[in-house]
Amino acid sequence: MAHVPILAPTVNSLRNRLLTHTLIPLTLLAAVLMWTTFDAVEGLLERRLEKEIELVARSLRIPVQQAFAEGDLGRVAESLGAVFEIDRVYGANVFDAAGQRVVVAGQARPGAREQIQAAELVQLGEELGAYDRLGDQTVYSYFVPLIGPTGRIIGLLQVVRQESDMAQWLADIRNRGWWLWSGMVALILLLILFGYRRAIDRPVQTLLASMSRIEAGERDHRARLEGPKELVLIGRALNRMLDAISEMEQQLERRRQEHLVLSERLREQESLAALGRFSAGVAHELGAPLTVIDGDARRLERDVGLAEEPRRRVARIRQQVDRTRQLIARLMSFVRSDRPSAQNLSLQPLLDRVMVGAAPQAEAVGVKLSCPRLAGSASIEGHAARLEHALLNLVRNAIQAANSQVRLLAEWSGEEQIIISVEDDGPGIPESERQLIFEPFHSQRPDGEGTGLGLAIVRAVVNEHGAEIHVDRSPELKGARFRMSFQGAA
Repeated sequence: MAHVPILAPTVNSLRNRLLTHTLIPLTLLAAVLMWTTFDAVEGLLERRLEKEIELVARSLRIPVQQAFAEGDLGRVAESLGAVFEIDRVYGANVFDAAGQRVVVAGQARPGAREQIQAAELVQLGEELGAYDRLGDQTVYSYFVPLIGPTGRIIGLLQVVRQESDMAQWLADIRNRGWWLWSGMVALILLLILFGYRRAIDRPVQTLLASMSRIEAGERDHRARLEGPKELVLIGRALNRMLDAISEMEQQLERRRQEHLVLSERLREQESLAALGRFSAGVAHELGAPLTVIDGDARRLERDVGLAEEPRRRVARIRQQVDRTRQLIARLMSFVRSDRPSAQNLSLQPLLDRVMVGAAPQAEAVGVKLSCPRLAGSASIEGHAARLEHALLNLVRNAIQAANSQVRLLAEWSGEEQIIISVEDDGPGIPESERQLIFEPFHSQRPDGEGTGLGLAIVRAVVNEHGAEIHVDRSPELKGARFRMSFQGAA
């Protein structure tokens, strides 16, 4: 399945969204602020320019007004010349009451339009500041009326200031500001990209790598919790989801195993039911013939005139009849459904009865049989005869397989579980056979030496009591060990 990288440089990537939702708005906001600041500074400087020209004009009015009232135009020109000590003054003019130019100083040469304007201002008799163009220059002019001794307006003083120097200065400031703004934007962009790489992209890539490993089959892998809080929360949620999936898979596996066990038990029950019906029929059909055969064999055996060889053959017939009866009895015991109600059984007397029942067989083959006493009292719920039969089967099987020693042991496992184990020092049971040995009619002994029902009866008894049975190797005696787990009470 093809995968598209989540952090590919597309319009919809997290990095580009961060830039479009953060950097661009900040950049635009900074540009607006700088533009507003430049306008405010420019307006402030313009007002300052106007104020300076106003102050210069007012300071010149008194000496110019006195010299003009006296008709001394030379002194007027000399007074106007003093104004050029101020670098920003571009020119100065004096007009008479008719608006005619009478004295000119500097480069500002008023034309006809300026003279008409001057005549109008003389009539108004008010101070006025205005922007205008002289040739190709933009200038700011401030007009101040000249008052004669009688209080009449006798002329007009115009002080002109060139705007180009100030405009150039403002343009320089504006250019520097935009360069500074560009540098700040570039620095912020680099910081955002670096921070994005360290704080977001790297943890996300780590998280994606963890997802890829999980997708590849590493179900036990968990994401590392690193990076911003939000990514840590995502990683923690992913880990919780994986834990939940793992737990669910384990539950499903347990249920599957339980279902298999239940299915196996159901199959066994069905097999046992069929075997029971078959065994009942066999027992009924074979009972009478076996009785006749055994009776005839017994009468032949009592015949004193019978030779030794025929007598030996008759004894073998009786042995096989007795073995057949035992097989039928075991079959009936294996499939019998009428069980007495469970009772509270003291465990130590039960073990003692098993030891007494198995002792003759152990002595006959020279095997040491031991059963350490259980510390304290213990009891289990069950059927005494069935448990004794099952334990006796295990002990007898152990005696047949042992070299020199068999041990029957009961011990507590935790506070409510009792383990009864039977172990020997024989060759043990191969792992491949440990499940098969509980099947009916499965036997490892040579033909004719076993019915194959002993361990099947043991497992049936264990299942009846809600217990479990396991086969492994004895850690001390090195032979086979059968462990049965029962719920017990002190």
